[in-house]
Amino acid sequence: MNNQDFLSKTLRTTSIIILLFSLLSVNASAQDVIRVTGLVVAKSDNKPCIGVNVTDAKARRALATTDLDGRFAVNVRSNARLRFSMVGMKTKEVDVKGKTRLHIVLDEENISLSEVTISQKRITDKIMPEPTDIEVHGNYFYVKTRVRVPKEMFSHNTRLVVQPILNNATRNEKTLMKPMVYDAGVYNKTQDRLYNFDMNNEDKGDPLAKYITVKSKGTREKGRSNDIIGYSDSIYVEHIKDDFSCDVYMAIENYNRILYRDTTVIARGTVNPLRFLDYSFASKQLSDSAFLPKPEAQLRDSKGEVNLKFPVGKAVFDSSDPQNAEEIEKLSAQIETISQSKGATLNSLELRGQSSPEGKYRQNLTLAKERMDYALGFLKKALPRGMTNGMEFKSHANVAPWKEVADMMRRDSLTDQAASIERIIDRQKNIDMQGQAVRKLPYYKKLIAKNYLPHLRRVEYTLHYNIYRTLTADEINELYQQDYKQLSKFEFFKLYRSETDSLKRQTIMRQALEMYPSFMAAANDLSASLISSRKADPSLLRPFAGEKAPQEVNINQVIALLNEGLFTESDSVARFITDNDATHTMLAVNAVLNGRFDDNYATIAKTSTRNEVVMLLAMKRNDEALKLSKQLPDEDATTHYLRAICLNRTNDPAEAYKELKKSFDMDPSLKETAKVDGDVNDLLSMDK
Repeated sequence: MNNQDFLSKTLRTTSIIILLFSLLSVNASAQDVIRVTGLVVAKSDNKPCIGVNVTDAKARRALATTDLDGRFAVNVRSNARLRFSMVGMKTKEVDVKGKTRLHIVLDEENISLSEVTISQKRITDKIMPEPTDIEVHGNYFYVKTRVRVPKEMFSHNTRLVVQPILNNATRNEKTLMKPMVYDAGVYNKTQDRLYNFDMNNEDKGDPLAKYITVKSKGTREKGRSNDIIGYSDSIYVEHIKDDFSCDVYMAIENYNRILYRDTTVIARGTVNPLRFLDYSFASKQLSDSAFLPKPEAQLRDSKGEVNLKFPVGKAVFDSSDPQNAEEIEKLSAQIETISQSKGATLNSLELRGQSSPEGKYRQNLTLAKERMDYALGFLKKALPRGMTNGMEFKSHANVAPWKEVADMMRRDSLTDQAASIERIIDRQKNIDMQGQAVRKLPYYKKLIAKNYLPHLRRVEYTLHYNIYRTLTADEINELYQQDYKQLSKFEFFKLYRSETDSLKRQTIMRQALEMYPSFMAAANDLSASLISSRKADPSLLRPFAGEKAPQEVNINQVIALLNEGLFTESDSVARFITDNDATHTMLAVNAVLNGRFDDNYATIAKTSTRNEVVMLLAMKRNDEALKLSKQLPDEDATTHYLRAICLNRTNDPAEAYKELKKSFDMDPSLKETAKVDGDVNDLLSMDK
């Protein structure tokens, strides 16, 4: 083999090796995520095509639309197939094959739109507004776009109506935003003549008059023959955590009919990095006594009891006896309470006099009555003057049976002695005969007469009275168990504040508000309890929050509103809260969620590194956010999600997709968030 043949063979071998490596390289990178940018032009005049839909042909997912210069930028896999389509142009599909720049040439189609006929001309748009993002500030969604009006689609006697439609996919609700109306000069002038409108009078003129822009030199697109008009509007959205997109309805009409209509999507999600702002604030019970219910004295039916012991055969009790001294002291305390209670009244005094069974029955009964007379006189002297008028006095006198002696002895475990007395009672029915037999027992004097008979010689009294006082917790609970509707505000307040079970407390507070809708303390404390259990209910404090409300009420309402995503409403309440060490961070969170970033950045940044990254993203300081995101903990799924946002914003879609995929692997629920997140939902097409 000569040198020339050897060189030729070597070159062929080398080429094959290079080709194999190239194929392996292509195959290895076939799944890489790349950013593809490109230009779409018309074949006829090589001018840019505006509003061309760029779609992932394999995943059947819309990715972008070309801008005013006919350019687009999308994140796709390197082996993706892209479809380019628009009204008036033939659809074209192109394989990316790892290329990062594409130059797409589209062929025109003949389009006939009723009176507007275009032949062999490029329809550069479907009246397509520029794609945009829904910016979120508080509860307001801001939509800003520009609409290019190609001269080929707009004649001198037509009107263009463009109306964005906010689509809440979560609740399947659509909300019309402010329309944009673009009148050709002739069309605008003929409104008065055709419809008898007074175009200078909003009430008598065209219903769309306040939205009209009339075609003029001022609307001409710079350097081009087309017109371009800007659109900007905001709309209040209550449920900002729902899934949203923004569609646009467009129509060209003349005096008689609709010539052209179309609907397209200009935003597939909201750009709102503050959805990841981490905050939690402690709720507060109402403490200012000026706003708490006052104790309420209620008229209550009460009674007091005193037992007095008498010596054997005596109708006068011994005040030196320790039991009697204690009972007299108790009686004095009861009477003192009654006399000092405003509005207290005495109802009745019931006496029960008893003598022991030793001796003759009749003598014992007479003695019992005498003891009652003595006790009655003693008690009448003790009662406050003027309070006994109209009182009812009742009395009962009796002689204790021997059966009571047997019962007391049995309780003291003297079962044999008790049985002896019980046998006597069974044999002798006459009480006097029973007494004679008992007195013959050998242990009568030392045991029965000494230890048991003195307990049977007494006068018991019960004093029934009405008194105004606050109820005890037990009394309130008893009423509550009967029927909660009979409780007063204070009784509800005392009951739920003494309840330790949170669910029972919440039930009592709801019942209190059912009975007393203006019960601010119950509403505040219920709101505080629900906030603690992560079930905030802003409706509870709406009737109370405001300038005249105590701080706890306004603080709890702001917390509840923030937790429910009602940021605009929370902002209106926050202005009544004093800015101090306890409230400063909460007020700063409220401010940034309502779009006031600069003055509150430092406060939020101090709360955590993650919150600082979120703030930087909200302020569109993307490079700083990316740098700081590297300090976030890798074991947290949200870290990777935030890095994906940073990388996507700084034009590194391949790395952004990797970070987003990591976040999904660690927390699959984040994939649902990404679907409505305008910062990353373009990356989802790479997940096919």
